[in-house]
Amino acid sequence: SGQDNLNSTINALKYAVDQNVDIINYSGGGPEPALEELRVLKLAEKKGILVVAAAGNEEANIDIKNNAYYPASYGLSNIVTVTAHDQSLKMLSSSNYGQKSVDLAAPGYSIRSAFPSGRAGYLTGTSQATAFVTGVAALIKSQYPDLDSIQIKKILSNSARQEITLSNKCSSGGRLNAASALNLAKETVEG
Repeated sequence: SGQDNLNSTINALKYAVDQNVDIINYSGGGPEPALEELRVLKLAEKKGILVVAAAGNEEANIDIKNNAYYPASYGLSNIVTVTAHDQSLKMLSSSNYGQKSVDLAAPGYSIRSAFPSGRAGYLTGTSQATAFVTGVAALIKSQYPDLDSIQIKKILSNSARQEITLSNKCSSGGRLNAASALNLAKETVEG
């Protein structure tokens, strides 16, 4: 059920926060806020843990309160919210978006993904896009461990490659660019 799923997610978040991880990939969420989830994510924020969150797949502008999608819509400083684009660099029609609530886009169409029992298949959505951003964030953190979650979030957004198709869909107006993100991280560290 939805509640069982939320409880499992909260337990996983608690475990990750207790382990003092650097980055949490949150490829999930829903339209209802949850007090315990928010409490754990605020603790993650306090500890400096970056949370990369999916924008969701309801074809909605989550800047509008009635369309909110959590955890993206909590508005915490450590959450990077990701929407998805296709091979034509257009946002997927199923993806949520928002100039204030969503930070950047990443590939999310027909991504080879792991399935139970050692199987693989192709999935589409913001959950797949979120994993790419988490990977680049982890790469930055591995190369520049002194960068904090706020700096990494800023680097991911500021290094996004601008695309006219994404200009009014997310705050960066662009898509994930790993090479530019690494270069910007290096510039940030070297001053």
